Amino acid sequence: MKRYGYLFERICSLDNLRVAAYNAAQGKRRRDEVQKFFADLENNLQEIRTELLCRTYRTSPYEVFIKYEPKRREIYKLPFKDRVVQWAIMLVLEPIWTPQFTADTHACIKGRGIHSLLKQLRKDLAEDPEGTRYCFKLDVRKFYPSIDHDILKTVIRRKIKDPAVLWLLDGIIDSAPGVPIGNYISQYFANLYLSELDHRIKEVAGVRYYYRYADDIVVLAGDKATLHGVRVFVNDYLNTERNLSMKSNYQIFPVESRGIDFVGYVTYHTHSLARKHNKKGLCREVAKLRKKGVPEPDIMLRTASRVGFMVHCNSKHLLKILGMKKFSELVPAKTGNLTGTKYHIDTILNREIHLTGYTVAPSKHNAEPCLTLQYEIEEPLMEVMGDGTSRPVIDDQGNPVKSWVQHITFTGSQALIRQLEGVEITEPLRAKIIKQPIERNRCFYKIVDPDD
Repeated sequence: MKRYGYLFERICSLDNLRVAAYNAAQGKRRRDEVQKFFADLENNLQEIRTELLCRTYRTSPYEVFIKYEPKRREIYKLPFKDRVVQWAIMLVLEPIWTPQFTADTHACIKGRGIHSLLKQLRKDLAEDPEGTRYCFKLDVRKFYPSIDHDILKTVIRRKIKDPAVLWLLDGIIDSAPGVPIGNYISQYFANLYLSELDHRIKEVAGVRYYYRYADDIVVLAGDKATLHGVRVFVNDYLNTERNLSMKSNYQIFPVESRGIDFVGYVTYHTHSLARKHNKKGLCREVAKLRKKGVPEPDIMLRTASRVGFMVHCNSKHLLKILGMKKFSELVPAKTGNLTGTKYHIDTILNREIHLTGYTVAPSKHNAEPCLTLQYEIEEPLMEVMGDGTSRPVIDDQGNPVKSWVQHITFTGSQALIRQLEGVEITEPLRAKIIKQPIERNRCFYKIVDPDD
């Protein structure tokens, strides 16, 4: 197995720290501590760099609070400076760690998540009903607080050999009991801690249908005996290799008897429903807003995240009972919430984009439908000044720092609509839009690979 060195200087570079600061600030720029940090950005970044290079950096004390989601969890919060450090680490280490995860783990990995897992689960159930008749569902007892520091450090050393990086990671690991929920880097530590289990279940135990989201695991098979064998295999690994234990409430049951309650949905061979807790939450929120006299369009906006969750399951009856619009009218198919500043399509021609979503909806101005594209495009990183103006962020060599920025584009191009028909975007796709001429000074747009 290849081990990586010479990483610390990349982590500590001002360019990397600068990008880390902007990433850590996404969605939080109005917070006082973030505004204070950016008010003297370059000096603060230089201070972090000096502490790292001199090995004087220490993880700051945590602010600990309790959150119910719905179960009780202790959340650990660090000052913004420490979150910048963790982002700087992950910008360098994430490309090293991600390839060692199997395709069966979905938590906190770019291009994956709850809905990629649900999509694969539904596909497997539909395509092989006999081979997925029974389900083994388990999770790990007090997973994050029970992660053994020495074992985690050993796991990390299988891929990383840079002594300075190991010093930095060890300091973060030892800064709290177990692995604290709330640290940006904790989700990667958790995936690494169980990544060997993923490989052993697939490659040693020969399990075909296996799904993991953090410490929640589902295994499917055609008979109970196979799943009881998997249970013994998993329990032995957790006890002997990871100093962990399964919760005693593990279940082995026929899928058709009650469905698989996993990642917020209850999934059967033929359909998928929202978990009862999520349905109740939506109903209560809608009822509360209506009682306050909130107009229906505003209710739709305020509940968009909850309703958006329903797009991935069979939820039409629920929305009909609530008296809301048809789901297709509220959240168009094949998309999440498309956000970003608007660009005309001609301004992005022949440039590489990362396509992240799209919608096709009736146009307000034409009889033909309108296509909305959401994508990221590489642009100079901009810094907001005290007077409200902005300027490009410049690195030590005087070159502008670039970053991938999210935008949307509206177009009536029927050629693009036809090209995207049936396409489901579950992860960012590298692409390029070109304009091709046809007869009589007419042209059409086309999506091609960025290298074409």
